[in-house]
Amino acid sequence: METFINHYQTVQELIAIEAKLVSLTARKKEIHAQIKTFGKNFDVAGHGCTVQVRTHTRKNVDISALKAKVSRQFLKAHTTEKDITTVCLKAHASSLTMALKGVA
Repeated sequence: METFINHYQTVQELIAIEAKLVSLTARKKEIHAQIKTFGKNFDVAGHGCTVQVRTHTRKNVDISALKAKVSRQFLKAHTTEKDITTVCLKAHASSLTMALKGVA
């Protein structure tokens, strides 16, 4: 029978990776914001890749307005379901929260 203890090392590795991702994602957002100030449509050649900055218009459907106009039967007939498996890291102690913030 497998228990959580059998997977402790894997879980600890996931926690370490998540902590690194938090800091890397924050830095990535800073760099994106800085690059966007350079202009709207341009390319910058880097070593082994090119960064492309493009500005375009995105069309969004107002789902609330759509639901107000479409019948429940129509929505039910055109709704599909599928199983999705996710892995989430939930902080359960202050020490874990500190580790995710890169403090510990």
